[in-house]
Amino acid sequence: MADLRERTRPLALDEAFHLVRRMTLQPTYALAASVVGKRPSEAVAALLDAPEAPFPSPIWALQTPNITDFNEAYRLFIEMQNWWLGRVLTVTSPRERLIMLWHNTFTSDYLNVYVSHWMVAQHQMLRTHAYDYSEISRRIVGDAAMLRYLNGDQSIKGRANENFAREWFELFSLGVGNYSEPDVLEAARAFTGWRISGLVGTYNRQLADLGEKTILGQTGPWEWKDVIDITLRQPACARFIARKLLRSYVEHEPSAETIEDVAKLLRSSDYKIRPVLLTLLSSEYFFTPNLRGALIKSPLELVVGLASALNVATVSRQYVSQVMTRLTQEPFYPPTVEGWKGHHAWITSSTFPQRQRFGESFVDGRQIGSSSKLTDDAGRTLVPDVIAFMKQFPDTNDAEKIVSNVAQALLAVPITKEQHDVLLEIMLAGAQKYEWDINSAAAVQRARFLIQAIARMPEFQLM
Repeated sequence: MADLRERTRPLALDEAFHLVRRMTLQPTYALAASVVGKRPSEAVAALLDAPEAPFPSPIWALQTPNITDFNEAYRLFIEMQNWWLGRVLTVTSPRERLIMLWHNTFTSDYLNVYVSHWMVAQHQMLRTHAYDYSEISRRIVGDAAMLRYLNGDQSIKGRANENFAREWFELFSLGVGNYSEPDVLEAARAFTGWRISGLVGTYNRQLADLGEKTILGQTGPWEWKDVIDITLRQPACARFIARKLLRSYVEHEPSAETIEDVAKLLRSSDYKIRPVLLTLLSSEYFFTPNLRGALIKSPLELVVGLASALNVATVSRQYVSQVMTRLTQEPFYPPTVEGWKGHHAWITSSTFPQRQRFGESFVDGRQIGSSSKLTDDAGRTLVPDVIAFMKQFPDTNDAEKIVSNVAQALLAVPITKEQHDVLLEIMLAGAQKYEWDINSAAAVQRARFLIQAIARMPEFQLM
């Protein structure tokens, strides 16, 4: 059973880093330092409630789609990727990380949907209602991108398409074993009647099956709203979402007891996510030492995390997308309706060395595996200012302490004495400790040596 009692001790810096690594996509020193000394509940609330800049849709996404040319459709897909990546590279809001959880739950992909206008609208719906699972559930039924992705726009009375009903139960709300095949067939009837009109889905009751149905043990003339309400009342639904939250924020394989504890929070909050996160992320359980480093960074977390740590938020969005794609997480293109499996699936014999090369190259101001320079979207060359990065920390002219401080900022787990000594030796590159001077000409390359050595460590992949 998880200890969900509030942790009252003020946050130390290592605990603050743990919190911002799990809550945001930008676990910078400045963000961690901003919550040091706060009680965990105060820190979580401050992060959740921080003001957020508006994020308008691209102008083209607000116009009625008329895409007949695949090249034009693909161009808009690239624009959509860049639009979103520009947001996550520059905004520290916890909403961005939560949106990724929902994107990986209610999946759609550009190749099947084809119309990026609908995918932008879906993203904005998830953004608006990110802290309310029940509202997302009601809105996803008639979401234009989802209607096209799972063929809901072809489903009418007498010819019900089962795709959405099946995924609704299996992947969106209950999980395998908590519904039956007849439940799928009956729910498919209830989900009939939707069509796409311009940018939105519209419900036409004349096309819907309004007859009596039995779904999850409840009998009545159910329509689409009723299926959602019946599902949300199932204990398995709260457990399903609780497990997703725990796997995203705390640990990959939570116990059944822990899942049930968080499910109770979800039920008591009517599936509002903010109060659940406030309790979970300020609990004694969340700060259990052996849970640090218990998750593996996604490509998004890896790339955006390093760019934000080194203050290179203006890096080309197209380059970020290319790296993520190379590491098997192309934005807006999950591999299947199950989404990205994540965690151990992120690390393979192919992706791990590429992750290392990405980090090494980025610190040098190069693109992965080449001599090409990092640039911004306008093609201007970018070189991470590693000295400015180091000067954030105290004791910048103490070689021993700067190694400890940089490692704490970039690694989710504490380094051992042996690792510290090796990193110190790499940074000094043959010099003596007393020769370290952060303002010397040699310091730039030595700082790069240190950060690159950390980026090569297996522990750098953890969060």
